[in-house]
Amino acid sequence: MMPEPSVDLASLRVLIVDGDVVRRQALLDCVGTQVRATSFTDTMEAGLAHCATQDPDVIFVAETLPDGDGLALCDKARQLDAEVAVIVTTAAADLALLDRVIREGIDAYLTLPLDSEQCLAALQRCARHRERMIDRKLAQMVFEAANEGILVTDEETRVLAVNPAFTVLTGYRPRDIVGQRTHILSSGRHGPEFYRAMWDSLLHHGRWSGELTNRRRDGSLYEEWLSIVAVNGDGRRTRRYVGLISDITERKREEERIRRLAHFDSLTGLPNRVLFEDRLQRAIARAQRYRHKLAVLYLDLDLFKEVNDTWGHGTGDQVLQVTASRMLHCLRQTDTVSRRGGDEFVLLVEEHEGLDSLRSICAKLLEEIALPIVVAGHSVQVGASIGIAIYPDDAQQPDELLAAADTALYEAKAAGRGHCCFFHPTLPPGGSRFDMERELRDGLEDWRYSLLYLPEISLRSGQVEYVEALLRFQHPEFGLLDAGRFLEIAESIGIMPELGRRALAEAAAALKGGNGDFGLVVDLSPRQLADPDAVEHLLDTLTEVGVPPHHITFESTELALGGSPQAMASLSRLADAGCRFSLDDFGAGYCSFALLAQLPLDTIKIDRSFVSEIVGNRAIHELVAALVAFGRRLGARVVAEGVETAAQLALLREMGCDAAQGFLFGPPADLASVPDAAGIMERLLATLGRSGG
Repeated sequence: MMPEPSVDLASLRVLIVDGDVVRRQALLDCVGTQVRATSFTDTMEAGLAHCATQDPDVIFVAETLPDGDGLALCDKARQLDAEVAVIVTTAAADLALLDRVIREGIDAYLTLPLDSEQCLAALQRCARHRERMIDRKLAQMVFEAANEGILVTDEETRVLAVNPAFTVLTGYRPRDIVGQRTHILSSGRHGPEFYRAMWDSLLHHGRWSGELTNRRRDGSLYEEWLSIVAVNGDGRRTRRYVGLISDITERKREEERIRRLAHFDSLTGLPNRVLFEDRLQRAIARAQRYRHKLAVLYLDLDLFKEVNDTWGHGTGDQVLQVTASRMLHCLRQTDTVSRRGGDEFVLLVEEHEGLDSLRSICAKLLEEIALPIVVAGHSVQVGASIGIAIYPDDAQQPDELLAAADTALYEAKAAGRGHCCFFHPTLPPGGSRFDMERELRDGLEDWRYSLLYLPEISLRSGQVEYVEALLRFQHPEFGLLDAGRFLEIAESIGIMPELGRRALAEAAAALKGGNGDFGLVVDLSPRQLADPDAVEHLLDTLTEVGVPPHHITFESTELALGGSPQAMASLSRLADAGCRFSLDDFGAGYCSFALLAQLPLDTIKIDRSFVSEIVGNRAIHELVAALVAFGRRLGARVVAEGVETAAQLALLREMGCDAAQGFLFGPPADLASVPDAAGIMERLLATLGRSGG
């Protein structure tokens, strides 16, 4: 047997309880230089008092003391400190004494006269025993107090002990599981290969750790991180296995929630833009490897805006969910349906059987989507338009393929509702949306944009009060394009903040250089409104040009604001700086009175779709009159858009509308033409005055 290792005695505090001065000195000579501190008392009472206050590690006590039996000190001292070691010194060791030493649990005894080697050896044994007791007590405290579950088994995986945390985690109390094999915890989720790898690691390396699913006492499953260590006995044979268990169920749920947020649309549960583009990239790689085709379908719902406007966004959300479910039923499990945003979806169809197959799929999609949807007792109906691009015929890169499908979607929507359209390289403008994006970016570099102006003329004085700056783009192939042909693309590729700033600088400079006494109206796009730095850049632009903020009216639609806190904050900051705000297309969209109350409103513009019908449509006539009255009650200036006839002008004057703009006064032109528009208005007002209009 290997000798036990020696213990460092330098940390020990020793108490000697003996009424004999000579024996005390002999003990002091023997151990005094080996230990940390040595104290003396001559009676049991004094010794116990010392134990209560000084907490010694080892007590040397004489068999006989002046006030009693020295061996009786052991039990009383242990009541104060269960780990204290006791060594009895005696003149002669007989069997009766040895029997008492054993029964009292005394650690050692020494016969007199003292032998220094025997004394130090006894002290070493007591120190080792004390360390073991303390280590065992600490281990038990850790075992009981640990937050992680602890499971101890024998070499045959029979449970020997579990701690309270294990019971909390699994529901198994010690009496329920001690003696059972650990397979009682098995969930059945892991196959033989999993456990074979676990045991291979334990047998060869003595440890294993990993994630697994186990079953609680009530049958529910939970996720855990398990670390197992093999504890070897004599002869290096494994005698115990200790498992440390952490409950990671909530962490796994949170990881899954974050994963779904990152890759799936929260409303419909469909793959989002990120996951779709990853799947498209992989699908293209497979198509390239196996030389087959795939199709991307860009789908946009028809009449969805009307659903939101009529029934509210809650109904709109339910329509999107039902539509998503219907699309999934129309495709195979190997295909992908993704929500791109809003009411736009992108579908990936792999290994299709040709154009006829795709037409059949699109027809089925259009038919299913057009079926009525019952929401809260109301029957709601939408349709869809679909643009189709095929790999590798139309494009070979993911972004080019998506752009081609998007371009085809524009053609499908232009053809009317409920249509599908295949991408064709001659689709305007410029052959593809990709070409248009490139042209718009290049045009920003060499500034192929220009501005025309449309005046807002007072219906009382006939004078031009404001001019609205209208952006145009000079396309190298298709000529001068109005904003409706390119602004949505410019917005989507992120150039609007820079384009808007440069357009504002040009318009403000033209205003400053002109002779007219009128203000400038400039449109703000959703991207500009959402940019936290937009206000600073816009105001800096006005400062650089030298135009006061109160000469500028920024205009936007309610749809562009979108209830965005950032957009509302941008408008408020512009208003604080002195700029004015005009709400465009008033009455044509989802009208939120709560939003109107928050806007720094100076002007509202009645949409041209209403103005065009006020002459022959009594209901529209009354609606426009009500909108004018409502705007006036808000303290806002009311402007009618799209005025094209003198009859419309007369009715608007009669309703009390403040100003008008439209082709009746001429098409958009440069600032030099503004007086001509005012002259036209003066002649019209004079004519209306003579006719009593």
